[in-house]
Amino acid sequence: MPPPIAVVTGASGGLGSQLCGQLAAHGISLVLLDRNDDKARAFARTLEATRSGSVAGTFAVDLSSHADIRRCSGQIVAAFPAVQYLFNNAGLLPERLEFSGHGNELDFEVNALAPLQLVDGLRPALVNAGGATVVNTSAGLSLQATSLDWNDLVRPQTFTKLFGPYVKSKAALNVITTALARELAADRIIVRAVDPGPNRTRLTKGAGTPLWMRLFFAFLPSPDKGARKLYDGALSSKWEETTGAFISGGRFARSRRRSPTRSFRPSSCAAAASARRSSEPAQGAHPAARTLRGWR
Repeated sequence: MPPPIAVVTGASGGLGSQLCGQLAAHGISLVLLDRNDDKARAFARTLEATRSGSVAGTFAVDLSSHADIRRCSGQIVAAFPAVQYLFNNAGLLPERLEFSGHGNELDFEVNALAPLQLVDGLRPALVNAGGATVVNTSAGLSLQATSLDWNDLVRPQTFTKLFGPYVKSKAALNVITTALARELAADRIIVRAVDPGPNRTRLTKGAGTPLWMRLFFAFLPSPDKGARKLYDGALSSKWEETTGAFISGGRFARSRRRSPTRSFRPSSCAAAASARRSSEPAQGAHPAARTLRGWR
């Protein structure tokens, strides 16, 4: 029997590289996704040097580009008809307000909407696995979001490092996780959001993190700790068949405010997916606005 396949975004650095090492050590074959093809191939050679046959393929993808995600998803499905695991691990933490080529705020584009489109694009392969798991890398700070407004997610008027668009993009990802879990349950696809906690990575050391927090960088856990949480979020028997959950600190976490689960409508995920496929800048009147406005 061939080994199970895991697609990992942001595979060549930080949490991604540690996660790939852990997956490979447990006999899972890896499909590495990275923005930089040279980095992905170099990391693949490193993995192969320690565990021959652990890398099934590498793909370059720009997660801020709708067309590039569709292209990459199509290539993966063609090469790997069955995918057992998808780890939406890649993320951004910009130091200033930036927008994608589609007019969407960059945190929201890459951290929330890109995972949604990847699930959409890889769905045939996930279904063919006869039981698959999707793990979306979230953040504990996302529970601090008090409300989500489509216009503010897409084109915020103000910017605060870490606690502004980034936190809201991760809160949006949690909401999307819940909606995807409902939509994909009949296909035996489990979807979970997992908080890996703060770790010593390029992201937490970068200019997008407030200076006062970077002063504590040396005291943060090594990235293998956070990667293990992502691994367990997919493969630990502790969670049984639970789907749509947000896992933080080794347990199911709940917002102190109204749960997005209760405020979601069944059609919300389809509306968001429709918006993600569009090549036009999102507008507040788009049906997908209802997806995230529903959480108050």
